[in-house]
Amino acid sequence: MENQKAKNIITVCLAVAAVFLIFGASVRVAQAATLRFSPGTGNFLVGSTFDLSIILDTKAAPINFIEAEFFFPADKLQLTSPSVGKSIIQFWPTPPVFSNVEGRVYFAGGSPAPGINVSEGLVLSLTFRVISAGEAEIQFGDKTSVLAHDGMGTEVLTQKSSAFFRFSFPPPLGPPISSPTHPDQEKWYRDKNPIFVWPKSPGAEAYSFKLDQDPVDVLDTTSDSEDSTASFSDLDNGIWYFHLREKARGVWGGVSRYAVKIDNEPPAQFRVNISPSARTTNPNPIFRFFTTDALSGLSHWEMKIIPLSARESVQALFFGVDSPYQAINLEPGRYHIVVRAIDKAGNVREETTTIAILSPYADLTAAIIRDEGINLAFLLLPWHYFVPIIGFVFLILLFIISKWLIKQRFYIKYALKKEGAGKNLSILKKKGKNKEYGIKNKK
Repeated sequence: MENQKAKNIITVCLAVAAVFLIFGASVRVAQAATLRFSPGTGNFLVGSTFDLSIILDTKAAPINFIEAEFFFPADKLQLTSPSVGKSIIQFWPTPPVFSNVEGRVYFAGGSPAPGINVSEGLVLSLTFRVISAGEAEIQFGDKTSVLAHDGMGTEVLTQKSSAFFRFSFPPPLGPPISSPTHPDQEKWYRDKNPIFVWPKSPGAEAYSFKLDQDPVDVLDTTSDSEDSTASFSDLDNGIWYFHLREKARGVWGGVSRYAVKIDNEPPAQFRVNISPSARTTNPNPIFRFFTTDALSGLSHWEMKIIPLSARESVQALFFGVDSPYQAINLEPGRYHIVVRAIDKAGNVREETTTIAILSPYADLTAAIIRDEGINLAFLLLPWHYFVPIIGFVFLILLFIISKWLIKQRFYIKYALKKEGAGKNLSILKKKGKNKEYGIKNKK
């Protein structure tokens, strides 16, 4: 008996231990896997290159599949290396692909049993070239996941960290350059006609310069001008670099560079969506809108609400908004809604729509009378059918009324003839016969 009790106690202890082990393993899996960039921060010069790696930490829980996308600012970085280098990934269902236009990298890869169990695992390493100055964030997208090697494909990714960088122009080796038309090298401008100026050093004899879209282009020693200014016109959109070299006392000096960013294209076209509808009794409609800008990027939105019943001397003003935007307590009436998308160069795209705010008592009317036609309980009758039907019904009513009038006239003639009243209705009234023949008394 005592042996049986001891066996039972051992069995219970083993079961409890198994439960704790399973629970602990599940907790460990639930807390597993992080992805990060290396380096996570840094400062680099325009024209230089640097390697960016994706590092995996499985937190001691084996995994067998990684899917990842990440985004980089295409106006500041360009991916230059076609190879991912060494990697812990052993097979690629979707090999790494990238777009320097969209600023996106995507891949999906994995490993067979027993899976991947690392704390500093190199997923891939890519080389980027810095093409413009400014601050940049490289971040993972929504299509990023890490699956556990547990036979069920459990999602175990709990953290995906971004990387932050600062890019700057190298110090000038030649004359310092400035631009009265494009004074800030990190800003976008609509002006397509840049002007560059620089101070003339003592003994300066000539200058060699070039304007192109290569941030580190090499200048020759051919004299292009003796003046300390240069201008260009009608440039294409994009980032341009002005390279300058000075010859003084017979010696060519180092190269200075100046960047100008040109964007005179407005953001993409968009639509203004209205909830619940453009014709509503709700005085608090909601406006939704979205667009993109390929070059400088979207800066902000503005909106103007114009009451169509307002006096001509009253002018509506634009105000800043974000999507979605909800108007508050609009009075009944019709309004023009003008929405502006403004990019970082100041280009504007406007879209206009019209809404009608109906009075509360117009609920039923609004439910029945639609832009498309008459809304009946069982069908929507279009206007081009409704008008002929109304005309047909009117003709039927006109026919019925005319028939009734003819019938009344016949009754009166019959009554007068029968009673010998001639054309005098008063005789019928005196005899009390008017009701008998359906003739009403005149008031």
